[in-house]
Amino acid sequence: MKVQKGKLSFFDKRIMNEHFIQRPNRFLQNYPDNKEKDRGSYLLILYLNGSKRIEIGGLGEIYFPKGFYIYVGSAMRNLTRRIKRHRRLKKNFHWHIDYLRARTRFHAIIPIPSSIRVECRIAKALSGISQWNIPKFGSSDCSCRSHLFGMENDPTELEGFYKILGFFKSERA
Repeated sequence: MKVQKGKLSFFDKRIMNEHFIQRPNRFLQNYPDNKEKDRGSYLLILYLNGSKRIEIGGLGEIYFPKGFYIYVGSAMRNLTRRIKRHRRLKKNFHWHIDYLRARTRFHAIIPIPSSIRVECRIAKALSGISQWNIPKFGSSDCSCRSHLFGMENDPTELEGFYKILGFFKSERA
């Protein structure tokens, strides 16, 4: 899938945000209660306000440039609960993202409900629009290079990001 890096008009951003991006509590209020549908992938978007070296569990100390980070995760059970967990700062650290989340500002979370695993396909697509990735981050259980992608600018301002999002939102099973 080929995507373009480009700016969106104010109108396009407003429409896209209403349909795809779930900011603070909006997702949790509108998500279906049906447990069978409470599964899929998600994109957690974080902002790091300055370049830092951060200890990331078994990966050790990693340098993170200032910018926005998109983490691709999945929860094939209890997607709503996983999303709530990523919003919290106080928790036991279990996944790589927990270490980064503690040092960043929450920006947005985007659920992609699906009964099949699409996490690695999403990661591959995001690698085409990101400026960098953090090798092995979040991908210890698959063959992907990474599940964490970085860029200087807000990905929710990029047309290419919405093309990827639209593709996976419409392809869900």
